[in-house]
Amino acid sequence: MSRRPTNAPAPALALAIAIAALLGPACAPVRGEAYIVAMTAGERAYHAGRYRDAARSFDDAASQALRVKDRDEARLMQARSFERAESWGEARASYERLLADSPRGPRSERAEFELADLAIEHGDADAGYAMLLTATLRRPSHGLARNALKRLIRREEERAGVAGALAWLRQHGPALRGTELDQDVAYHTALLLERSGDREAALRALVAAARAHPYPAGSLTDDALFHAAELAASLGRPEEAIGYLREMLSAREPAVTGSYDRAKFDDAQLEIARLYRDALGDRAASRRELQKLYTDHPASILRDDALWAEAKLWREDGRSKEACATAARIVRELPDSRYARCAHAICPSLPAAPRPCADYILRELDGGKDP
Repeated sequence: MSRRPTNAPAPALALAIAIAALLGPACAPVRGEAYIVAMTAGERAYHAGRYRDAARSFDDAASQALRVKDRDEARLMQARSFERAESWGEARASYERLLADSPRGPRSERAEFELADLAIEHGDADAGYAMLLTATLRRPSHGLARNALKRLIRREEERAGVAGALAWLRQHGPALRGTELDQDVAYHTALLLERSGDREAALRALVAAARAHPYPAGSLTDDALFHAAELAASLGRPEEAIGYLREMLSAREPAVTGSYDRAKFDDAQLEIARLYRDALGDRAASRRELQKLYTDHPASILRDDALWAEAKLWREDGRSKEACATAARIVRELPDSRYARCAHAICPSLPAAPRPCADYILRELDGGKDP
């Protein structure tokens, strides 16, 4: 039986190379057979846990690459292979070589952050954090920059307390003004002010951060307004809190299939209902807001919580007809809800469910206000 030469590409790889050659450069980038063979060998070794073999193959791929992009990708994978092998010095050398060969290449930004992490975790932590700061200031739009900023703030707070972290952020924050981290600086300043005990200043900073970066540009706008509402409520100003939540919801965009809901929209709507109920004692307004959550947020997992809270309010107000109608709606429209088997407890005229209502829900009916 004839055998394939050991240096020949696998059949599937050979077919891929042949197809790419037939299609020509207009349909696919020319990467080179030698590069593809070396990268394939490296990936096979990497996924098999043979990290030093993988590093050698990726080094070979980098030397065979016809494009800067491919060379840098191979060099990055070589560094990662050395990291998996816990060869920290060789990993560092691979990242440094990537940067030396391609200071403005497609993987150079990632390499800067990775080098900082290597120093933090396996070298001089102080030097590593200095490198991380440099990378964050130089590359604020990179996907790793946002988390790097949070790590740097946490490091300063651990070293010098809240006051020290605030001073550090005020020192370095201006360099990030106008970048993708501008709002992050303002938001984290507000959180530090809150931890310092100055809730009023924190509230002002949160609102300013949200309004300076309105939807859709601000990535933390909803978080800032939601937290501002929490602070306003804790300061005894529920109407102000409701205003911030409505401001957040005002950016909600309608769509043919519903709306472009964001993560905190339904939480904000539920919080408005709670504030009317618990802080302002306006039960009718609370019921209206609960209805909005059910009708206006069709994808929310809180819809059954809203109907259950509404049914409880009707029951507590002695409005048994409305309580029964709302409980029946849960059974009819949300039969998989945990509250569907509790409808009989709200409205005895409804048939009892095959499975009993959970005890904690029954206890809430006796006097609790959750949700």
